[in-house]
Amino acid sequence: MVGSESNGNKLTLLSWALFFYPRGASVYMLKFFSKISSRESANLIGEFLDDQELVQWSIEKDCLRDEYFLCGYISDEQTGNEDFAEIKSAFSDLGNAEIATINSSDWEEVYRKSAKLWKCEDLYWVPTFLKDEVEIPEEGTGIYIEPGMAFGSGSHETSQLCARALVMFKSLYKKTNDLMIKSCIDIGCGSGILGISALKLGLSHATFIDIDADAIRISQENALANGLFLDQMDFVTGDVRVGLLGRHADLLVANILSNVLVENADLLVNSVKPGGLLCVSGILKDEKFDVASEFTKFIKKRWTSVVESSMDDREWSLLAYFRG
Repeated sequence: MVGSESNGNKLTLLSWALFFYPRGASVYMLKFFSKISSRESANLIGEFLDDQELVQWSIEKDCLRDEYFLCGYISDEQTGNEDFAEIKSAFSDLGNAEIATINSSDWEEVYRKSAKLWKCEDLYWVPTFLKDEVEIPEEGTGIYIEPGMAFGSGSHETSQLCARALVMFKSLYKKTNDLMIKSCIDIGCGSGILGISALKLGLSHATFIDIDADAIRISQENALANGLFLDQMDFVTGDVRVGLLGRHADLLVANILSNVLVENADLLVNSVKPGGLLCVSGILKDEKFDVASEFTKFIKKRWTSVVESSMDDREWSLLAYFRG
């Protein structure tokens, strides 16, 4: 089974679970699934899942049989039954839900196949299993990603907000051709999708930082698979403080948890070069004001001038600070 037909939040629980659980751990979850009668019904149910923010549920398609299924990945049976009852009350033609136990290796395969093509202006993020099916326009930039067990397939709103910030940074320096002398730091790099995108858009160097050694390995593999060279990149396994030790960049992208951003706000602000852009994401909308207040406090101490902006996508936010 591959893909969600309409649920924009598909497999969010899976992606965060893969991010937080130790690699190699034997982790189990329940999969609830129920066959859907038609594609039309699948689309309607997918819209309902979005509207009700049932992010643990998605629509999956069996391409061989052209059949659609409602699927939920839930940690306990009671929650799964309650969720399914809510969905079934709105769609009475659904049959009963079957339940299966899946382990972490199954999660990886489901997560990998949940990735899909995403486009921002002339930047295209393409899962590797779709590489032969997607034609990138001559003026476009294609990034091919195999997420593996790393968080960062490009399907999450926080990653897409960061991509929009990358494109914004490119537009700042496109006319002067200064991109070729600009550097990027990607903190919480996951699959490396943001740092790789920065290099493919024209920046000269990228540093990939993550606390997970598997993420660093996958980032390097993805970078090389996209035709990049090792002398364009540094890879650091460690937290924010270890990764940023002695490093500064023109573009610093940190797509991590809000509390980690706040704890390291001063260091993040101080690691951006004059004329550079700081982008912080992984922030829930209702946390945005508090996070922004913390960064503004240090920016006033460190920078002589700043242009601030923010972007939202569903319940997520990105804060961007251009250092004058």
